[in-house]
Parts: sequence; structure tokens; C-alpha cells
Amino acid sequence: MAMNVNILDSYYLYGLFQGLKPAPTFFRDRYFPTEAGDIYAADKVLVEYQDGDNQMAPFMVERADPITVARPSYEIHDYEPVKLANSRPLRIDDLKKRGFGEAILTDATEAERAAKLIMDDLQALNRRFDRAEEYLCAQTIINNGFSVNEMIDANTIGNTATVQYYDPLGTNDGVYTINAQWAANTSWSVICGDVRTMCRGLANRGLPAQDLLLGQAVADVLLNNSDFKDLLDKNSGIVIASPIVQELSEYVGVSLLGVVNFGGYRLNVIVVDEQYINASNVATNYFPAKSICVTAPGAGHLMYAHITHITDDGTYQTITGKRVPDVFVDRRRKTRELILESRPLAAPKNYSPWVYASSVVA
Repeated sequence: MAMNVNILDSYYLYGLFQGLKPAPTFFRDRYFPTEAGDIYAADKVLVEYQDGDNQMAPFMVERADPITVARPSYEIHDYEPVKLANSRPLRIDDLKKRGFGEAILTDATEAERAAKLIMDDLQALNRRFDRAEEYLCAQTIINNGFSVNEMIDANTIGNTATVQYYDPLGTNDGVYTINAQWAANTSWSVICGDVRTMCRGLANRGLPAQDLLLGQAVADVLLNNSDFKDLLDKNSGIVIASPIVQELSEYVGVSLLGVVNFGGYRLNVIVVDEQYINASNVATNYFPAKSICVTAPGAGHLMYAHITHITDDGTYQTITGKRVPDVFVDRRRKTRELILESRPLAAPKNYSPWVYASSVVA
């Protein structure tokens, strides 16, 4: 006996949404994976990170007592994640006209068109959420925290949500100021010295330095620097054999420039030119073109708080997940509104596991 399934029911709609493949996004995928325990059944999420450790064990005389090693200090904070919410209405008029990509002569029913439009709308809204999460992750690396405007409606800015993963009254170890701007004729010793200092800032705290991220303008300058180009030529065989080439191939605007030794620190030099369209309809880089950053894969993680819905019978329903879909039905206007919500928070796993420098080139 056939069983009728209402795909607009929250339970089935959530299952349908889970089957969508997330679009690849560089910062989120490489530096902020979501792991077990990162999805919370609560309004707030816990952010905890500790200092690294790069000290050695002491040499002792034979009869001396061992020296006690203090446990590394750590911080724990609870944050209420920012909220992402988008919707798209499905009106009766949309079901009576031919859909995009549909055959000119078709016998598709309104119910069949509705099912297809719902899937298309889910994918479209999901992609917007991908971009918002990518922005959140990039901003967390750039600022060692983030600041975003929370909207009241499409045209009205409400509050500004700000999170800082460092003591604002102290020193931000996630920021470095270069000695002098780089140019095509800058000596390799100067360029190498800046990057090596950034790497040491991580290594001295027991944190890895594996990737050097370059904005597009910085990459253009380095590709015109004869010393740097010579190093790339010498290491071209290493680049071809590196598995990271295949890993980065799925990200639009991201590529491996080379694997370079910066005074003892062997780094993947990655050019990042990912873009999104901002609220002013202008193409904008996630990572500033004149900036650089040293960090390592998995330096942070992306966490999520739960979403609360009201069911048709008026009861509250709490759903945990990265993104949660819902449908609002206005029978009077013969409209269904597909809603997608999420409450993400990007955070480091250790204290300042990245070092960022701006205005590296003119």
C-alpha cells in the first residue's frame, strides 16, 4: 500500500535538506571543520582554547626532585552564535507558469512543479548560507574574532555582533606588522624575514605553521620578484607531486603557488582570490588582496546552536543541526514560504592559531 509523504513537513523537509551536497568553501573546509560535539542542543555554544607549549624538560642532578610542570592555561567562554535566516515564497502563480529549464510542452502538474521549486529554492538558499559561513570564517582569521551587522529586515541594520578571541586590553598575537611594504625589487631576505617572524610567533607557542595565504595583489608582486620566482622554479617538482594541488582544485579563486622554505619553515603558498557579492552588489574578496596570513589546517572549528520552531499544533520544536529548513503556509494568500535558518560560530581551537598582516604591498 502506497504511503503519502508530505515533503513540507518539518521532519521530511529536514531529511530532504540533509541530502544536499554542501558547496566547497576554502576557509570553512580547510580551517574550520565541524567535528563531533560542535553542534549544540542549546542557545549558546562553549568556546574553549588553551595556550600552546614549546618548552623543554629540564636537566636534573641525580638526587633532585622532579620539577612540577603546571597544566597549560586555558579559557572557556559561552557565546550566543549569530543567526542566519533567509526565505523564499512559493506563490500559486509560480506553479502555473513554465519553470526554468522545463520543457516547452510539458504535462508537469502543479504539485510536481512545487516539489521541484522547493528543491531548487533549498539549494539556492543553502548556497547563500555557504557564503555567509565562509565570510564568518575568513573574518575570524583576519581579526582574531569577527564583527557583523545583524539585520532587522532587508534594509535596516540592527545590532552589531562582536566577538574577540583575545584580550582587547592586552596584545593581539594574531596580528603582525611588516617592517616595510614588499615590492617586485624587495630582497628575498626581507620577505623571508617577515614570514619567518610570523611563523616563529606560532612555533614559539607550540602551534603549527603550514600555510602562507596570499591576497591576489601580494601574489602579483611576488610573481614579479626574481628571487621568489627562482625558488618557485626550483620547487616546481614538489608542487606537482603535492596532494594539496588536487585538494585546492575544487575552490574557485584558490590555488597553490608553490611550496617554499622560509628560513626553516616549509609553507604551502596559497593564493586566495575567492569573492562574493556584497549588499551593495559589488564583488568583494573574502581575503583582502594586500594581506597575508600564516596558519595551519584545522586551526579552528565551526559550531552551531539549535533552532526552535513552532509546529502546526502550536507546540515548540527544538532542532539541532547546521541548518534547519521550515515552511510557513498562508492559506488565505495561497502562498508557501520556505525558510532556512542557522546559528553558526567560528572559533579557534588554540589561542591565536594564526598570524595576519595587512597592507603588505602598496
